[in-house]
Amino acid sequence: MILIADSGSTKSDWVVLGENKEVVLKTKTKGINPQLLKASQIFEIIDGNNDLKSVKENIDNVLFYGAGCGGEDSKLKIEKVLISFFLKAKVKIEEDLTAAVHGTTSSPGVICILGTGSNCCYFDGKNIIIHQASLGYAIMDEGSGNFFGKQLLKSYFYNKMPLELHEKFKSNFNLSLESVLKSLYEDENPSAYLAGFARFLIENRSNNAMAKIINVGVFELFDNLIMCYSKELEQHPIHFVGSIAYYLQEDIKIEANKRGIKIGSFVKKPMDNLVANINDFFI
Repeated sequence: MILIADSGSTKSDWVVLGENKEVVLKTKTKGINPQLLKASQIFEIIDGNNDLKSVKENIDNVLFYGAGCGGEDSKLKIEKVLISFFLKAKVKIEEDLTAAVHGTTSSPGVICILGTGSNCCYFDGKNIIIHQASLGYAIMDEGSGNFFGKQLLKSYFYNKMPLELHEKFKSNFNLSLESVLKSLYEDENPSAYLAGFARFLIENRSNNAMAKIINVGVFELFDNLIMCYSKELEQHPIHFVGSIAYYLQEDIKIEANKRGIKIGSFVKKPMDNLVANINDFFI
C-alpha cells in the first residue's frame, strides 16, 4: 500500500492507496511542521490516529509533503519518525510547495500557497524555482491565516475593532490575556493558533474594518511575495493553493487584475490531484 500525506501547520490529510492505486482510506491529523514540533510530538500525532495504526503494517511506501520540509534537517526529522512508525515502508519527504505544484498544474506557472502560512514558487514545467525564501510566521507569511490572526488580535487588544465585532470576537474565542500569551509563546504550534482566528475575518468580511484587514493582507502578499515572480508572471498564470486563498479568491482576483496578472486556478486541497497523478512522481 502507498500512503500520501499533505501536511500544513494546522492540519494534515492522509490517503492510503491499494495495489491498483485505488483509495482505500482517508484520514486527518493535526498539522505536522518539523520546524515547529519535536520528533516526539510528531510521533504522538501519528500514533494517536487509529486509522493510521490500523494500516501501518501494510504500508510499503510513504510520500510525505509538508510545510517546513524545505531543509535537509527538517526532512531527516520527519523521515526518522515515519520510518519508526511504518516499519516496512520506504519514505520520501517533499516540501509543501512540491505538493502545491503537483496538485495544481503540469504546465509552467507561478504557484502560491495561502493557508496557515504563505509561500510562492515558479514551476517551469520540470523544475521548481524559488526566488524568495520564506522566514515563516514570525517574519513573513503575508496574507496567510496566521498573518490575519495577528491583525485581528492586535485590533482587539488595541481596542480598534468596532464594538459589535469586539463583543462577537470575545464570545467566539478564549481571549483572556493568560490564555493568549500561553498559546503564542508556550504552546507547540503558534502559527496554527493564529490561523484559527482567520475564519472570523472571513465570516465578517462585509464589515468595513474586516474588509480593510483583508485588503491590506492581500496587497502585502502581492507586493512582497508574488511580485518576486513578476518576470514569470508576464508570460504565465498564477495558481493559488490553500483554504485562505480559496475563501478570499474574489479579493485576490481584484488585486491581480490591478496588476495585470492572469489567474490560473484556486485549489483548496491538492490531494485529489496528487492521488490521480501518483504514477508520475512517486518513488
